[in-house]
Amino acid sequence: MHRPLSSVRLAEFIDRHQATLACVIATLFLLALHYDYNFTRFHYDSDHYWALATFENLRTERSIRGYFFPALLTPLHYLTTVTGYPLLTYRAGMSLTYGVLLTTLLPAAFRQAFGGRLSVLRRLVPVVLLAILFPGMLLYPLSDLPAVLLAFTALMCALRGLAATGSRKRFIGMLFAAGILMGAAYNTRTIYLFGGVPLGLLTVLTIRGAWAKAPFPRWVGLAAFAAGVLLVSLPQAAINKYTHGVNSLAVQSDIDNKSLFATQLVRGMTLQRYETTLYADALSSHAYYFDPAGAKLFRDTMDGGDLFSLRYYLKVVVLHPLDFLALYSRHVINGLDVRDGLVYTHKPSPLRNRTALFNFLVLALAAWVAVSVRARTVQPGDSGWRAVPASWPISLALVVLPVLAIVPGGIETRFFLPLHMLAYCVIAFHFDAQQLRRDFALHWRILLASLLLAAGTFFAVTLSTMATHRYDWPEPYSHQMAQ
Repeated sequence: MHRPLSSVRLAEFIDRHQATLACVIATLFLLALHYDYNFTRFHYDSDHYWALATFENLRTERSIRGYFFPALLTPLHYLTTVTGYPLLTYRAGMSLTYGVLLTTLLPAAFRQAFGGRLSVLRRLVPVVLLAILFPGMLLYPLSDLPAVLLAFTALMCALRGLAATGSRKRFIGMLFAAGILMGAAYNTRTIYLFGGVPLGLLTVLTIRGAWAKAPFPRWVGLAAFAAGVLLVSLPQAAINKYTHGVNSLAVQSDIDNKSLFATQLVRGMTLQRYETTLYADALSSHAYYFDPAGAKLFRDTMDGGDLFSLRYYLKVVVLHPLDFLALYSRHVINGLDVRDGLVYTHKPSPLRNRTALFNFLVLALAAWVAVSVRARTVQPGDSGWRAVPASWPISLALVVLPVLAIVPGGIETRFFLPLHMLAYCVIAFHFDAQQLRRDFALHWRILLASLLLAAGTFFAVTLSTMATHRYDWPEPYSHQMAQ
């Protein structure tokens, strides 16, 4: 039985304009999200970023923030001062910006790197999951989500440039753009320095179905990528010279003459996780969840050398490999356990078990979908599916390495946002109900046993973490941290 002609035309219209429709729906949805939470002021780092979004403030800033994200906020900051309706302007501007980026740029970048299929509903899935699990990323002016989007876009530009086998200008231009975007991602969140490594490698080891010869000399692509990184770093160099008297392209990340990275490593020895809280009964702005085994390791090693020295820290790691393996494993699980996605929580995370359970099920579904992709053979033009390209391992490395680099440090769940975004996109653009039904019919015992085992391990760690928390940094840790 044939569908009515009007239904066919409507379906064709929706498919042709799916990006526009998804953008409009997402923007309205995010605007409703703003009014549902109805916050009227920023807090802590979001307030700091917003204050930096003027040239004068950014020019004299001496803290660990890069310039790029505040510069992105500057037009919206200006509009909020001239319209006479600052809160409405901010909410509308943020909703429109993320509505556009999450339904157009993110799907295009993910599909370029990992294949998949697009539709109106699929484009909306990451928006909805973010709104449920990480609403703070969409509500406040925070750098985490912009950095992820910059990194994904850099990856897309690099892949499209390397695919431009017939145009040298496109090859150079896209890799130059990839360098700018990756440099911007690093400037926005310094941990994306580690994401630039696989992207730079990608420009050297061009992949075209297999590890094949590059369409143009590899040094040209690498030079274009490096030139883009350099260009976006020059304003940071000027700021560093003006505020610190330092000749450097890097974001200055020292705190009290200690490296931010080293400080995070030392904090990570004793902390399983921490969160920023607005809880009325809290004694400070942070809730700390300490690790008893890590605290004992800290006490046993703190007098043997300077833990803020990378050499001594690595020596301790080598001398206690199993302790650190267990410590870092707990960090990973606690980083993936989203309970505080609003960022500035109003009640302690132990009371948010429903959010934690939903988050675990989302991650489990993403893992199942990712495994099922390997069993799917996609032919060109097969119902809109795009096959996973041969470059996916390096694309995956760009997403995973920044997260792995933060694992040894103090963990806040939003630091794991790249992995969560990857999971949401896997569900959105690779979900195939028929394939999953076949898998479940064939392997339901294995799938159920795997789910129960994973859940038991996951929540055994996270619930033990949630058992106790405190709002101060106790002795002897506070003494060493203050050195």
